[in-house]
Order: sequence, then C-alpha cells, then structure tokens
Amino acid sequence: MEELCLLLQNVILQVDKEEKWIWNLEKSNAYTIRSAYTCQSVQLPVVDPVELKLLWQKIVPLKVVVFVWCLLRNRFPTKDNLRRRGVLHTDSCQCITNCDSMETVNHLFLHCSLFGTVWNCILCWIGLSTAVPLNVSDHFTQFCFGGGRSQVQHTILNIIWFANVWEIWKERNNRIFNDKECSIMQIVDKIKSLSYSWLKEKLFRSLSIIMVGGLVPSQCWATDSVISFVFLFVVFSFPTL
Repeated sequence: MEELCLLLQNVILQVDKEEKWIWNLEKSNAYTIRSAYTCQSVQLPVVDPVELKLLWQKIVPLKVVVFVWCLLRNRFPTKDNLRRRGVLHTDSCQCITNCDSMETVNHLFLHCSLFGTVWNCILCWIGLSTAVPLNVSDHFTQFCFGGGRSQVQHTILNIIWFANVWEIWKERNNRIFNDKECSIMQIVDKIKSLSYSWLKEKLFRSLSIIMVGGLVPSQCWATDSVISFVFLFVVFSFPTL
C-alpha cells in the first residue's frame, strides 16, 4: 500500500477532461497492430565490451560514464565482490537497506525493496511500464533501447538511467560512510534534478520558446512539475524524430 501511494503521489487528476486511452507508438495516439508488432519484434542491441557506443554520452560527465561501464561489467566494489577479494567477511555483506539480502550489483541496483521502489517511481514519472529483468545489463538495454522509440527518446531515457544508478550508488555510500539517509521521494527528486541538469543545455536549444502557464522556462525551472513537463514533452511528443 505504501508503494502504491508513492507511485500515485505525482498523479494529478483533471476532472474537466474525459478519460481516454493513448497509444504512444503512433502519432495519432490510436492503437495499430503494425506498431504493436514492431515494438515486440524489434532487435534490441546487445551490451558487451565492444558496444561502447551505447555508453558514451557527451551530455553525461565522464566519471559517470566510467561508473556505468564498470557497473555493467560487474567490476564494482559491491559487498559480494569485496567478499570474493577477501576484503569483507560473509557476515558483513548484507544490503545497507536492511532487506536481508546480500549486496550484489543486481540486487542493489534493481531488486532491493528500497531502490526497486525508486525505479517504480521513475517509471511512473516518465509513463513507462515494464517488468524488471534479472540483471543490470538487460535492464539498461530494455530501459534505454526498447522498441517504438525515436533516437531522441532513447538518448533521454539513457540519461535518466545513468542518473538513476548514479544516485542509487551515492545514497548507498552515504548510508554506509556518513550514516545518513534520504527518503524514497528525496532520491527520486535528486534523479529528476540531475537528469534535468545534464539535459538543460540541450533542452534550451531544442525547446527555447516553450511557454508553461504564461512563463518562459527560465522563469520556472525550479519546480518539479515544470521539469516533469519538459521531459514528458520531449520523450512523448516527437515519435518520428
């Protein structure tokens, strides 16, 4: 119930508008068998050490790109890896969120009850619904390069994914080394803010004259609702870009 409340926290009901189904894979927002088939049959790119072009993002800081490169190859100082190197004892390998599981890359970034809820909130924010794969590499491929999206949309989803795993790792370290913790919604807000900061210059170039409630973007970037608006505008308004 708590997780459901978190997912619905940012939902705004518009009582003056009629409810209707929208199919995002077509410009007309109408369902077609062709678009559904294309989405299901698209060949997803395989993430391996050769596919570096899937990781290198000019918008994202280099240290974060290197971080993700190590993450996708499990070359990472998670507690299970430190145990294999003899740094930690098995008794010290529990996840920092007290979910009674060993801290592995896949558990920490995907299946932990706390950080898994963070992913659910982000999916709700950008309007996506998907099953969680077993490993981080498959999650990266599915989240960033799923069928039915344009290159622009893939780029933005890629950046959001980078921001998500980066903030999860920072929160994990903050809990271990500083004995401080953020709530789920605070982590989600950090991910939104970081994603926006990386895309800010690109968004200003692409959407320099967007009006929001009578204000230009530069007058109201600070609000979460405007950040959400700009992302959703870019991700879902240009299916043919």
